[in-house]
Amino acid sequence: RVSRVRGTYNFTSSFFTRVIVQQVTTSRDPSLYEDVVDPKSSDVSGSVLVAYKINWQSVLFVGYGDERSFDDEDRLRPTSRQYFIKLSYAFQR
Repeated sequence: RVSRVRGTYNFTSSFFTRVIVQQVTTSRDPSLYEDVVDPKSSDVSGSVLVAYKINWQSVLFVGYGDERSFDDEDRLRPTSRQYFIKLSYAFQR
């Protein structure tokens, strides 16, 4: 089962932000597997993206992503974290 919430807010025509939160829950029947598996697992991920359009060809993106998993005691534990910066520009002749 995948539950997802996504929100976008445009401050101006050239500046916006987007937030996504997603939870993936997997239920399994352990008797169907040869190896030992957890009967249920759940992961939560979130991301934030900020974009600024410098001109009609150039856009600056700054983002952050975070992934977490539930442990045996149903507490969220960090799995991974990402940051990025990207400048997109179309070169002309």
